[in-house]
Amino acid sequence: MKKVLLLLIIFNFQFSIFSSVCAQDIYQVAELSAVDLNGSARYVGMGGAMGALGGDISLMSSNPAAIGLYRRGDASVTGSLVSQPGSKKWIDEKPSYASFDQAGFVYSMPFDGNSLRYFNLGFNYHKHHDFNQLMNNANVDLKGIGTPSQTWQLADLCNYWGGADMATPLANLAYDAYAVGFDDDTYTAYNASSLTYAKDRWGSNSAFDFNAAFNFNDKYYFGLTASVYSVKQKSYMYYSENLLDVDGNDDGSLGMQNSSKLTGTGFDMKLGFLARPIDGSNFKMGITLTTPSYYKLHYRNELDYATQTESFGFKMPDGYYIRYDYNVRTPWRLGLSIGNTFFHRLALDAEYEFADYSCCAVSYDDEGWDDWDWEWRYTTKDRALNREIDRHLKSTHTLKVGAELMINPMIYVRGGYNFVTPAFEKGAYLDQFINSASVDVASNTDYLNLSGINRYTAGVGFKIGNFYADAAWLYQHQRGTLYAFDAALDANAVPYVNACPGKRISFNKSQVLLTLGLKF
Repeated sequence: MKKVLLLLIIFNFQFSIFSSVCAQDIYQVAELSAVDLNGSARYVGMGGAMGALGGDISLMSSNPAAIGLYRRGDASVTGSLVSQPGSKKWIDEKPSYASFDQAGFVYSMPFDGNSLRYFNLGFNYHKHHDFNQLMNNANVDLKGIGTPSQTWQLADLCNYWGGADMATPLANLAYDAYAVGFDDDTYTAYNASSLTYAKDRWGSNSAFDFNAAFNFNDKYYFGLTASVYSVKQKSYMYYSENLLDVDGNDDGSLGMQNSSKLTGTGFDMKLGFLARPIDGSNFKMGITLTTPSYYKLHYRNELDYATQTESFGFKMPDGYYIRYDYNVRTPWRLGLSIGNTFFHRLALDAEYEFADYSCCAVSYDDEGWDDWDWEWRYTTKDRALNREIDRHLKSTHTLKVGAELMINPMIYVRGGYNFVTPAFEKGAYLDQFINSASVDVASNTDYLNLSGINRYTAGVGFKIGNFYADAAWLYQHQRGTLYAFDAALDANAVPYVNACPGKRISFNKSQVLLTLGLKF
């Protein structure tokens, strides 16, 4: 019976609008604030730790002032092969894929003035964050932990909000499909013996950087980068349960499929400064301040739900098609870097970046009077969701170190390391019992708490005249705990105690990059 339902929902999916996650929530906000280590092969090979060394187009996004070190033009393009070890192919997505990661140029203009030596302009495209992710959590046994069910949470939502039609779209569909019942003025739920969860997600947040940088006396460097972002994310999620009746007997199954699309644009500004504090030395110190990124996002979702039970037979109500627009503001970022070149052969760099994710915010383009602040506003803040962001997200700290050794003027070897602390507080969860507009469009109950990130990099470079070719390897290790839902043992209680088993998942990534470039 479960297999029949699975085939039915997949069949329905193939004819639906292939439109990610729940619309705006703390997890979406955190991901829009995330920054990958990506760009040219030289930049990645040194772990992105080049902010005080300069000489690479990708530095427009990490320290704009480093572009001021250029004394001639540069153009490059980068592609890569990415694999996700341990991930399984599902639907049409594959664990390995090709990626176009970077393309840009710098035009350097010398000046004969007393202090201004060079004025440089540049443009660079790079993949700011890769959304590709495959997750599978099949046949999870629930009998040993009290047979929790997603329907517990959905019944709780119906009770809490005063009716199925007042709860989330998912809870309303579950009620229409008889997965949630109503008895004696109370919404009731099933138990479950096992669950199956699978999710494919793909797309990227692409950045387009426009840079201007200045060189004063070959000692002080200033830079400004304006970045424009293009968000394109799609995903498909399937979820099912084997249901039990009140006596613990098998009573059928439920299944849901959720296909969605998130698009939008954003922008921010980066201001960088570099200095050589010691005359006659290559030692440099840098600082970068990045404004919050401001995103305008468009969310589209199609949700379908079906049940097959002994008591009610097959039920599949009309699905939901959700359209929703909202805005996200990411945190400020502060970066510090130091670097030096020894014996004209060995270059070393170390960097630190701070970002407070709890300062992120969600708002809507809804002009009107704000009763909280007693003033007219052109956007409306989602105060309840912003309190959840402040409660569950925290400051992140990023450490980067990198090295480059010149074997001879034609051959270079590189290495690097990154550590990024997690953005989520311990015990974070997706709370749908808040007075937020996000609850009105919630089409899922799953959430993923990610750990910190470790990145290991290595690379090699070759120069022949004005041409150069760089290759790099990146290995990224990150773990997360996946929860299919958040439910209490009491089906009538607000679920602050989670009875759903979390599954530990590794999100490892291996990437091989190749850059071809020309100095002019």
